[in-house]
Order: sequence, then structure tokens, then C-alpha cells
Amino acid sequence: MGAPTKSVNNMTRKISKEERKERQKAEEMVVNAVKTPPKPVGNLKEAQKALFDDYVKLNDNFSESDSTSLTALARSVHRQNVLIERLEELDELDERALEIERRIHAYERSIVQQMNLLCIPLNQRLKLAHDVAKLAIEERKLANTEAENLPTVNPLLALLEEDD
Repeated sequence: MGAPTKSVNNMTRKISKEERKERQKAEEMVVNAVKTPPKPVGNLKEAQKALFDDYVKLNDNFSESDSTSLTALARSVHRQNVLIERLEELDELDERALEIERRIHAYERSIVQQMNLLCIPLNQRLKLAHDVAKLAIEERKLANTEAENLPTVNPLLALLEEDD
């Protein structure tokens, strides 16, 4: 696996001014162009909706593409909290307490997984921006080489063809 993708402003590698400009333009397009706020996927209970809204307020970078992970996170945290409350009511030696503890641990794994998914989009967006910039640079280079390789028209031949 390669090194994690960095923002153009954080890059230490030497790149040309043209490449830096293209990368910044692509990064701006990919990272900042998506400003649609996340919306819950499906129906959420009131407490789950409150958690969802709190998470959205915590990070301005969340977009609509993060809605599914945020919804799953809010549901998992709410259900885990309900189970913890129920566990507190039971005796530690009760058999039902063991089952509830297993379910709490399962929700903990789910919460960690959803939180990891919410961290990935920015890295993926930066990688996409770098790929878009590379493509734009290659297209520009190709256009320049095609412009240089255009066959030169002999003016005498052009006059002969016009006479025909």
C-alpha cells in the first residue's frame, strides 16, 4: 500500500508550478465542491436524530456522502446506550447480563467501523483530486505534442490545391 495522499499545501515533494496549479484546482473541485449537508438515511428515533445532528455539528467537512455512516453511527451509539442502561439495572451475575454485554461489545465494533468509514472520505477525496490533476496535466501535454506535430502546410501546395 502506498503512502497516504496529502493535500497539495502539505506536499514536500518538488513539483512544477503547472502541476501544483492543476493539483490545487482539482483538490478544490473535489474536496470543497461537495457542500451538501448530510441527511439521515431512513427513519431515526428522536434520540438518534439528536445524536446525528450533534455529529453533523462537530465536523463541517461531512457531506451527503457521509449520511449512511453517520446514520449507522447514531443508531449504534443510541442502541449501545440503551443496552448499557439496561445492564446497569441487572445484577452482574444474571445470565441476561452476559448476553447484553456481548451485544454491547458488538455495537462497540460497529461504532469503531462507522467512525473509520467517516475518516476515509477526505483521504479518498484528496487521492481523487491528485488523479484528476494528473489526468489534466497529461491531457495538456498530449495537446501540446499534438500541436507541435501538426503537419506544416506548404504554402505552394495550398495555392495549387486552391487553383484546382
